Amino acid sequence: MLRWARLGTRSLHTARARGQAPPLLPTGWQAVIGIECHAQLLAPTKLFSPTPPPPLHAPPNTLVSSFDAGYPGTLPCLQEGAVTAALKAALALQCQVEHVSVFDRKHYVYADLPTGYQITQHRQPFARNGSVSIRFEDGFLSSPDDALDIPIVQLQLEQDTGKTTYAATDDASQVCLIDYNRAGVALVEIVSAPVLRTPEQAGAYVRKLRQLLRCVGASDGNMNEGSLRCDANVSIHRIGEPFGPRTEIKNLNSIKFMMHALDFEIRRQFTEVSQGRAVEPSTRGFHEATGETYLLRRKEDALDYRFMPEPNVGALHVSPAQLAALAETLPELPDARHARVRAQYGLSVRDVNVLLRLNVDDDGDARTAQMDAVDYFEELVRLECAPQAAANWTIHTLPKFLGQMRLAFHHNPVPPAALAELIHMLDEEIITQSTAQALLRTFVREKKIPTRNGCLAIREHVHENNLSRMHDDELRPLCQEVVRAFPAEVEAIQKGKHKVLARLVGEAMRHTQGRADPAHITRLLTDMTGASIGK
Repeated sequence: MLRWARLGTRSLHTARARGQAPPLLPTGWQAVIGIECHAQLLAPTKLFSPTPPPPLHAPPNTLVSSFDAGYPGTLPCLQEGAVTAALKAALALQCQVEHVSVFDRKHYVYADLPTGYQITQHRQPFARNGSVSIRFEDGFLSSPDDALDIPIVQLQLEQDTGKTTYAATDDASQVCLIDYNRAGVALVEIVSAPVLRTPEQAGAYVRKLRQLLRCVGASDGNMNEGSLRCDANVSIHRIGEPFGPRTEIKNLNSIKFMMHALDFEIRRQFTEVSQGRAVEPSTRGFHEATGETYLLRRKEDALDYRFMPEPNVGALHVSPAQLAALAETLPELPDARHARVRAQYGLSVRDVNVLLRLNVDDDGDARTAQMDAVDYFEELVRLECAPQAAANWTIHTLPKFLGQMRLAFHHNPVPPAALAELIHMLDEEIITQSTAQALLRTFVREKKIPTRNGCLAIREHVHENNLSRMHDDELRPLCQEVVRAFPAEVEAIQKGKHKVLARLVGEAMRHTQGRADPAHITRLLTDMTGASIGK
């Protein structure tokens, strides 16, 4: 049966990416996948009206201009902010931006499309021939050497539609409720070439695409809020033979669900072919609860959109000077940043991967303005922390304590200067690793750093609370007490049962309250128990 066991299957995708799970298709077969993404642009207005885009949970039909509602006689006016955001997206995706592009009408009749047509760019989109590079990331590609460049066929500006909600009535019938707040919101449609071969590659592509859009501030990419939606086109064929019939899976609002949908659809198509049936070209939906795709309409039933030039919107002209000026304002892009951080600081691919996407959920919120993990790490290095130590604390220790308090990295209450002070005190052997972690945990939990007269006072806090590392003159008497208190264990050690030493080390550490280095305690106790052999 083709049903998923349950949707907690990221582990399956991870295992297959690492070569630890069976492939989707037998040897000699492959899938062909192309992705169309609709990203809501971060613009102050809608695409053709000055109305602001609706925030999440805005009351229905409160942000609708006369043009958005399709009132007769109203005309579109292309808004500069939306165009700027779209151009940022094109630059981030390394596209060739057309100096002249035009708009078209795409006709179809749905209740959430008040004019009966959508203004889009069918014939001459504003950008073409881009590229997105995906490389090794856990759960998607199998090794640090894996890489795939996905061509971007085109980017086009278009309007969003309204939102339809179906509600039951008292007589068990349904009513259709329309919220036009979203009608006219500026979208960019991003069409990839069909070069993806696995759900894992598709997941890596969408995640990287969203990272690029967020990086330049073109879109927040919040799939859980509908700001980024995907349609996946998939077919299967024997390698060396023509592509098979294609199905399109519509309105996937999660990377995880997109991967599940592709996984199911590839299996479904192979089952059809292996049982002698033809795969029907069709448009399909995805049922999140069952993990199955389902038929929406057959391709022969597809709508005739009757594209025609949009008579009320002139051509969009973009000069080379405009593009060059906009490119100067863009931040460092993820691939360039990845290469620079790895080369500059000597970190592993895995560490840099984590730094670049720390605390960014696959379907979570975008945080483009706040200090991210790379900024935090580089500030630690600027404050003279060793790069590997700075990376370890940034990607391992600090996130662990933030997670315990359910805090995202962008809500981290510990400034880099405070963590740098802990790392320096650890290097100077003023405190132990255990104490440093305990202090960091306290800073995160209490959201408060010791200060005095506006300056950090962590060293004073350590001294006043007797948290300094214990040294030889304090540890020797303590270890001697432990040796005297456990004669049977000492005798066992002297007879060669060296694992018993761990109990003595644990007992000594218990009395130090984390203020001693376990390795130092181990050396002292080894010397003391060894010295007693000759007595």
